[in-house]
Amino acid sequence: MIFYIGITIFALAAARMTGIALGQELLPGAGAGRPDLPAEGTRRDALAKVFLCLLFAVLFLPAAMRQATGNDYMRYVEFFHLASIDAYVPTEAGFNALVKFLYRLCGYENYLLVFAVFAAGTVGFFIAAVYRRAQNFFFSFFLFLLFGYYFQSYDTVRYYFALSIVTFALSDFLERRYAAFVLEVLAASLFHRSCLAVLVLYPLAAVSWSLVPALLEAGLGMVLFLFRDFWMSIIVRLYPSYEDSEILAAGGSFSPGNVIRCGLILAAAFALRKAGRLHTGERSPEERELCMELGATWIAFLVYVSGWFIPEVSRICYYLTLPQIFLIPRMIGRVPPGRKRRAAAAAAACAAVIVFAVFLRNADDIRIRVLPYHSFLFSDLPETPSRSIQ
Repeated sequence: MIFYIGITIFALAAARMTGIALGQELLPGAGAGRPDLPAEGTRRDALAKVFLCLLFAVLFLPAAMRQATGNDYMRYVEFFHLASIDAYVPTEAGFNALVKFLYRLCGYENYLLVFAVFAAGTVGFFIAAVYRRAQNFFFSFFLFLLFGYYFQSYDTVRYYFALSIVTFALSDFLERRYAAFVLEVLAASLFHRSCLAVLVLYPLAAVSWSLVPALLEAGLGMVLFLFRDFWMSIIVRLYPSYEDSEILAAGGSFSPGNVIRCGLILAAAFALRKAGRLHTGERSPEERELCMELGATWIAFLVYVSGWFIPEVSRICYYLTLPQIFLIPRMIGRVPPGRKRRAAAAAAACAAVIVFAVFLRNADDIRIRVLPYHSFLFSDLPETPSRSIQ
């Protein structure tokens, strides 16, 4: 746990230095659109890239050097082996092709290299997404780390790699570069097909922050809950591997933390709207982007409340809740400057610290198992079911 806290502190220091190089204040200010990035070749641009590289190193190295850390680490080692010999695995074509390429490149089952490649891609896309999209780099990265997205990427490497690509692609969607957005999502789906849901969810979120669509979605949420047996049969058809599996037997579970977080953000948005600080009727690019992120939070709230019975429902909801790392600073920037804005930023920071503390407390749970941290430098790999790793 101390090791993870140390990583977080060093990463936040690098993120703050990046923010300083970009000329940004510590607290979010007014503005909702694309950040003003320094021009290529300038001193500020060079400094920002140096600190971004430092940030990448701080997050990449622990992820690349881990061994038997994460609930499904050993299962992935087994998947790597099966994919390399063209046996059946319930994983996507892009994942299988990358594993086969790396194993053949090395001449042996170098599972450490595969995990390192996924770690590099996941961390790189997440950092690039925050740099590309965040109005306040430090505060958005602070939320990214303390909401647990980085450390959870030690689990389910395919999913978090796809999530990082979709987060990077969000800028293209918000800036109406739809062809690029679709291509990026399709590329991500080669590693985890769940990301295809955003091709429907993001356009839906773009129109959700108005009365009629919100009421229709609330009605759909009620239908989802009332006819949950029917929807579960559809899910099993879409994911045949769920049938008679431990995941299906375990079922879903209600997530009070995520419901509370989404509810508080929505309540704060209504308060800002009532105070005249958020004008959802306007369709300037800044307001349109902010409303899309609020719409995504609204849909996530409905799914968490109405679809809690769906196994691993967060795999869909994270595509909707991760944009909150951009949304929250923008909402804070709409609060009048001075004491009120500082209080809003402090409240958001305290909430994030609480979320991080809860995550660390549960990080050794059998369903997560990112604690204790093991590295190949100091420990051996446990025996896999196929005995493929000697």
